[in-house]
Amino acid sequence: MISSLDNKKVKDLAKLHQKKYRQDSFLICEQELIEKARQTGHLDLLVYSDRQPFEFDNVLEVSKEVLNKISRDDSVAYLGVSKTIKESDDYGNRVLILDQLQDPLNIGRIMEAALLFGFDSLILSENCADIYNEKCLSNCKGGIYTLNIVHKNLETEIPVLQSKGYKVYATGLRNNTRELHEVEPSEKMAIIMGNEGSGVRSQLMDIADEIVKIDMRNIDSLNVSMAAAIIMYHFKNVA
Repeated sequence: MISSLDNKKVKDLAKLHQKKYRQDSFLICEQELIEKARQTGHLDLLVYSDRQPFEFDNVLEVSKEVLNKISRDDSVAYLGVSKTIKESDDYGNRVLILDQLQDPLNIGRIMEAALLFGFDSLILSENCADIYNEKCLSNCKGGIYTLNIVHKNLETEIPVLQSKGYKVYATGLRNNTRELHEVEPSEKMAIIMGNEGSGVRSQLMDIADEIVKIDMRNIDSLNVSMAAAIIMYHFKNVA
């Protein structure tokens, strides 16, 4: 058992809270997410104090003080170190594209909604918030392991999607914007959600097949994760 706070292994694990140290692995502290990582073969190391919660080959027993230092949460009974996910170009039929989202909490909630409403993949622009951020992980409901999540240059990837038969919808306001309920869904579809402040970039709207908006009353805008959930729900039920 490791009880020293100065142990190199302990210091290295604690560093995984910082993006610059997360190259091939990241910390997970939510019990549900640890179980999902174990089921999908992503769990690399189980770190616990006092009692091992389940059978696993690669374990590290530490003192409660050390566990608190690594997790930064004194309520955590055990934590995991997960392998980073693999990206695939097999997108399935339902795709959500995230353009420059900056809040990892929003991305986590969008992952949850994508799971709930049957979307297959998330394509993130290269400068989206970190999907391994704790706020994203604690809200994604296991989506990090279930969804196909990739990072792409959207200006080049959207035409690739279109060449493969996907109809691409951008959310925003233009002269040709249509209400969501007016839009005919396609079998293969991709929806672009934009930055929390500035929305979808104009160059992406230029190459989208259609521009859509949610018909709203009494308010002018929605949080991007709520808007994404409404749109995914709409297309799930009409497709």
